[in-house]
Amino acid sequence: MDLSIILILVGLLFNTAASLVMLYPYLRAHENVDDDLIVDMDHKGNYKQKRHLKGRKLGKVGFILFTIGFGLQFFGVFLQV
Repeated sequence: MDLSIILILVGLLFNTAASLVMLYPYLRAHENVDDDLIVDMDHKGNYKQKRHLKGRKLGKVGFILFTIGFGLQFFGVFLQV
């Protein structure tokens, strides 16, 4: 197998993992009560819940996986040319 094909396939695996990470909150059948826990509040009444922090972490991980996946695919195609 050629290195470019391997890079493209690994990139596709990273993109698949990223899409599953991004979809995970929507695939869960039940919600945890502790997700509604308020962890921070300012004087204006704005607050952060535990689920907001979880969503932000999942978004960052998904973005990183997508970036790595597309980068690997790009270099795989670049090597083929």
